Amino acid sequence: MFENVFPFQHTHQAQPRLRDATSFSQSSAAAASSNIIDIRSHPEKTEDTLRVSIQESLDKITSAQGNEAGAEMPSLLLWDEQGLRYFEDVTYSPSYYLTNEEIGLLEKNKYQIAGRIVSGSMLVELGSGNLRKIKILLEALDELGRDVDYFALDVSLPELQRTLALVPPGHFNHVRCFGLLGTYDDGREWLNKPEIQSRPKTLLSLGSTLGSFQRDEVADFLKSFSAPDSASGKSPSFLIGLDGCKDPDRVFRAYNDPEGVNHRFVKIGLYRANQILGYDAFDLDHWHVKGIWEAQYGRHSQYYYPDTDVSLGDRDEMKSVPAGKSILGVQSYKYDVNDQNELADRAGLDITDSWSSGQGYSAGPAGLMAACWAAQYSMTTRIIDQKPSRTRTGHADGLQSRTLEIMDSFGFVDQILRQAVVAAEMCYWGRVDKESGNIKREKRTSLQPDNLSRFGQVLLNQGLIEDVLIQYINGLGRAKVEWQKRAEMLDVSSNDSEYPVMIKVKNLADPNQNAETISARYIVACDGSRGWTREQLHVPMETHSESTWGVIDIVPITNFPDVRQSCAIKSDTHGSIMTAPRENRLLRLYIQLKGNDELEQVARQRTEESPRALVIIAERAMKPYYLRIFLAGDAAHTHSPMAGQGMNISMQDTYNLIWKLGSVMTQHASPAILDTYESERQPVARTLMELDKRILSAYQQADPKGEGVDEVRQQYSGFMSGTGVVYEPSILIARSDAKYRIARSGIKDVHVGMRLACFEKTVKNQADGSTKHLLSLLRSTGVWRLLVFAGDLRQEEQLEKLNDLANSLSTRNVLQKLSSSIESFLIHASPRDHIDFFDIPEMFRPFDETFGWDYGRIFSDSEESPTINEVNHISGRVFEKGATEFVILCRPDQHVAWIGGFDKLNELERKLSTIFNV
Repeated sequence: MFENVFPFQHTHQAQPRLRDATSFSQSSAAAASSNIIDIRSHPEKTEDTLRVSIQESLDKITSAQGNEAGAEMPSLLLWDEQGLRYFEDVTYSPSYYLTNEEIGLLEKNKYQIAGRIVSGSMLVELGSGNLRKIKILLEALDELGRDVDYFALDVSLPELQRTLALVPPGHFNHVRCFGLLGTYDDGREWLNKPEIQSRPKTLLSLGSTLGSFQRDEVADFLKSFSAPDSASGKSPSFLIGLDGCKDPDRVFRAYNDPEGVNHRFVKIGLYRANQILGYDAFDLDHWHVKGIWEAQYGRHSQYYYPDTDVSLGDRDEMKSVPAGKSILGVQSYKYDVNDQNELADRAGLDITDSWSSGQGYSAGPAGLMAACWAAQYSMTTRIIDQKPSRTRTGHADGLQSRTLEIMDSFGFVDQILRQAVVAAEMCYWGRVDKESGNIKREKRTSLQPDNLSRFGQVLLNQGLIEDVLIQYINGLGRAKVEWQKRAEMLDVSSNDSEYPVMIKVKNLADPNQNAETISARYIVACDGSRGWTREQLHVPMETHSESTWGVIDIVPITNFPDVRQSCAIKSDTHGSIMTAPRENRLLRLYIQLKGNDELEQVARQRTEESPRALVIIAERAMKPYYLRIFLAGDAAHTHSPMAGQGMNISMQDTYNLIWKLGSVMTQHASPAILDTYESERQPVARTLMELDKRILSAYQQADPKGEGVDEVRQQYSGFMSGTGVVYEPSILIARSDAKYRIARSGIKDVHVGMRLACFEKTVKNQADGSTKHLLSLLRSTGVWRLLVFAGDLRQEEQLEKLNDLANSLSTRNVLQKLSSSIESFLIHASPRDHIDFFDIPEMFRPFDETFGWDYGRIFSDSEESPTINEVNHISGRVFEKGATEFVILCRPDQHVAWIGGFDKLNELERKLSTIFNV
């Protein structure tokens, strides 16, 4: 995350520059270089202060309180000449993403950032290090003709001399570069000098500088530099770099690289401590560095610890320190969007521009599903919603099979199922007695065929569904919903900028706050069919129905026998009603408003009287059954019921899209794969409109010979459940007519484009004997899967084929480059007892030096010795008897991208090379 924070706007009138370095006062101990200004007030006190801090830490670590005593070494120990050079090595480490992302953001946005800095300004970097990053901005300022003086503040004279040598006098036409030798306190005092204070200035804090402060210290630190000029009343602007990544694995790798570069840098602190103390308090052969991600604090901490019992203290009194007892060396706090806003508020700053590497979503089910996917990738995500909180009442209520499968792939479907009501059957009621006008049940059917998925349809309030999604996102700690924020301006650049989307966002909770400008690579609009984004982009919304339905949630007291079943009730005179049982004994009524009598007009008006009018209409349609009700939901709203599809389709849309965005942004996938979002999901939208038309017609038609609701539902059962969607050939789906039977008769063959649908098929883990549904192996983590079906490995020929396949997969160039993006699973048809775990090639049981063998990738599919679970739930095996061996390439969204025999690996490589830039 990279933030540009401007507390006040400067005028664009150029201010006079100080034209030569001698106009700045220097101390008697002037720096060796003419362009470096020694601003140290008491240089001799720095080591005294450090010595006291070190001694306090020694006292704490040797006290009886142990690790909880809060022993902490001053981080300033790291920033001498040697430490700065070691840290420069850290910034070139492949796993240290912070520098690379910040450089990328500066490269892409340098002119936009430079455009905010006026001529005559001072640019003061608080803790400069090398000029690798800031040079990008200085070059942009020079190209724009900005007359700017850049000052690099640092505590190391040799480092200032070394880095400023890269930009000697005359290097730029408009930018002059100077060094400031001193601490933050020295820099603050220097900036308050009258001849300095009057100039417009931008203060820079890039990289990990602010992250190393305690959270409660950062705001005070920024405040101390933002005092307004006594004459003009203007305050400086800030350009602040903050790391918003809270992905534990990614953060841990950044600070604990395999080569030990980061640990070497941190260990320099102990070397410096020995220097300052004047004796070797720390035996560097026995003291080491360890890094820990501390999620509760949102920070990564690096500690010093001894590998054996050591003695520690001053020269006169040495005390024992047991092995493993730690001293905090340095920490790095991470700032997500909420943290950034809180920091700005506490520091009295307004965020007027921000540059990040992520996207924005709204916080309905579709937007939250998008954020669930985005959280699996190392990219910054912002979720913007103008509502004050999640949905409280009304809206959608049905979850179809495919949506539940998707939720299961993230690991939170059980939280949904515990609250939801199972919708297994549909009852159809119609009027048969013309004299009495009483309705009668005509038939009862299953809502969907049993063999579509191991999940059926359930019903649950949209707000409770959103709650589960929000809890999941919050638990990952990588994004939070920003409520009460409304988009006010959207601009999509036509040039080739990597961050072409600019959106202005207004904080509705604070109307006086300036709108924030966000620049991003992508924005995913989840604000509805008639939403603001469609309007901004001038995308029309096609509608096809003038039908109006009133919707109301009630707690009924009734003698209607099917009140806990989904029902379609037809009335010749009073229209139709659809019922859906809900959680907590609620009942939802969808009531057709087909006439223009006074009661229906009241229902349409959405006034306080509308709910009662809807109840009366429902009562007369359900005669002779009564409804005494307690209102428990929102007032009426109008729309087509759409057979419970709207929320499901929208969540499945973003599930299809976001893994593709994540792959492009973090896995070097070709941007061409983004075109498949439209080609894959537009046919789904067309089918939805067709279904909506037909099912509405079925609900509304009075002709008993006309097409019925049940007939429509049966015809569209695969589509309505979400399990029947098959994607056509594209860059992500191979062109192939090949079909491989992986189940017994009556179960569909597997072919490209379909979701991998072996719902009732369980396989047995080779290592521990536990049974798992095949689909449950395919968690939504962003990785692709190679599912290798190897046949019966008791046959020597089959085992030999598998070994040859493993050798080939392990040596192919494309597959090697994509090893971190593809997981391999093996399913064989042999009884477990006949195959040893270590008989299987190692690519299916990878070894980690810390965690050992991976036991979760080899599975047996055999009819022998079924468990009780299997007897109850398995109607067939994954393998058809006599089936040949084959490989499936499965996309991150569980759809089959490619399928082929062991001899078709060249085709597999070609397919992957078109998807990824390898």
